[in-house]
Amino acid sequence: MGNSFRLRANTMFNRIDEEQKEEPLKIVFLSVEGNKTEKQYFQYVEKYREKLGIKREVHIHTLQRAKNDNLSAPENVLELLEEYLDIRNDCNLPQRLKAVIPEEYSVEFIESYLKGEHKRRDIKTKEFEAVLQEAGIDLTYQYFLNEYKGNGNDDIFGIVIDRDYHSHSVKQMKDIVSQCCSKSYNCYITTPLFEFWLLMHLVDIKEIYAGELDKFIVNENLTDKHTFTSKEVSKIAKHSKAISEQKFLEYYLPKIDFAIRQAKENFTMDLDELIGEDSSADSKMGKLGTNIPELFELLREA
Repeated sequence: MGNSFRLRANTMFNRIDEEQKEEPLKIVFLSVEGNKTEKQYFQYVEKYREKLGIKREVHIHTLQRAKNDNLSAPENVLELLEEYLDIRNDCNLPQRLKAVIPEEYSVEFIESYLKGEHKRRDIKTKEFEAVLQEAGIDLTYQYFLNEYKGNGNDDIFGIVIDRDYHSHSVKQMKDIVSQCCSKSYNCYITTPLFEFWLLMHLVDIKEIYAGELDKFIVNENLTDKHTFTSKEVSKIAKHSKAISEQKFLEYYLPKIDFAIRQAKENFTMDLDELIGEDSSADSKMGKLGTNIPELFELLREA
């Protein structure tokens, strides 16, 4: 991972206090592949968790990264989660942060800065923030992540990734799942991609697309913006990659249980089947489905 610093809130240098108003018993931390669709979907799930039967004490936090951070391969998604865990497990500044912050800024200075005790117009504060900006370090968000923990000491860590056989090999996917299992991270996969999970909210897929399900597995790139699957979602829900809150409330929030039933009854939720095998061209595509319902079960039962 080197000295890359990918964790970054939407606005650097602003404190994140909203989630700290409550003291959650458990937090599910998710690193997701898409920097728009998945991130926005799960942020709205967090906002409306009580309407979804998720206990008030259970929170979801989708790890944030810069808008122009398009590193979305499974390895990159796992890397972001582990960058967070480095911060979480280091009571002080992680060593790789110390290595890029000039010695003139003492630990005491940094701690007082993070507590909001410095005036933003102070020259030294401005110079310090310029250093952070140059190095791409959102120290305020990293401090928030270091402090933000559930009271029950049983927080959960997971990744949300696409199968997408066009980009990800069977071996690549199996290696990622193996790494997650060895470290007790949860792994949520959708075949062919997350938009197939979104489509499960919108229509009865087996009924509407009877005889055309192979089109989802192949998932041809139709334009620079859309695959076959994402195009179908866009036609019905009338949004691009970005999901507005209004669209979430209209198309997704009321239909999450409908989507869960479809996933369980009509498609596979088995990770091995979602990934597929190297034995033939067809098997390399995996089987249609998703195990995202397991995430909602976890959230509701916690």
